[in-house]
Amino acid sequence: MRHHVAMRRARLTVLASALAALALAGPVAQADPTPSQTVFTKKLLDDAKTSAGVKRILTNKTAIVDPRSGFVDVTGDGRQDALVLVSTGGAAGAVALYVFSTHGQATTGTDDSTSLKVVFRLQSLYGASLRISGTTLSVLEPAFAKGDDLCCPPKLRERDYTFDAKALTFKRTADKDVAFTK
Repeated sequence: MRHHVAMRRARLTVLASALAALALAGPVAQADPTPSQTVFTKKLLDDAKTSAGVKRILTNKTAIVDPRSGFVDVTGDGRQDALVLVSTGGAAGAVALYVFSTHGQATTGTDDSTSLKVVFRLQSLYGASLRISGTTLSVLEPAFAKGDDLCCPPKLRERDYTFDAKALTFKRTADKDVAFTK
């Protein structure tokens, strides 16, 4: 148990250091945001459950809604969900992931409108990448050891999450280390 607490503290220290470095680094250079980036930035800033750290880096423009964010059905309901990454554009890379969905929202009569709502959020990532297989999201982050270069962690931590329709969120189904390959 102590090992898990120590590892969590170490990860939080790395994240805090990365966020502090970002604050000093200044704004992320980028072309004008796309309409999707603008919409999702506003949704994240307006959401009370978005962490203060993510709001801060979006507001001071040291991070952006990643242009690689996109739409794919990960809830299995036949409707497109939005996978939104928040990225620094620097060494910290993707630092947050959100899944917006209309899953479970019924339409009635002539009113077929629904609203994208956050059904899943990971707000303390570092250098994350994402793999999708059906309704399973695999989030990979570098697993650094003391003395490792930023470019080449010896392994990645892979956490798999599968959509739980009853709970309307993703549940962690696996946590393992995988070899890092360039």
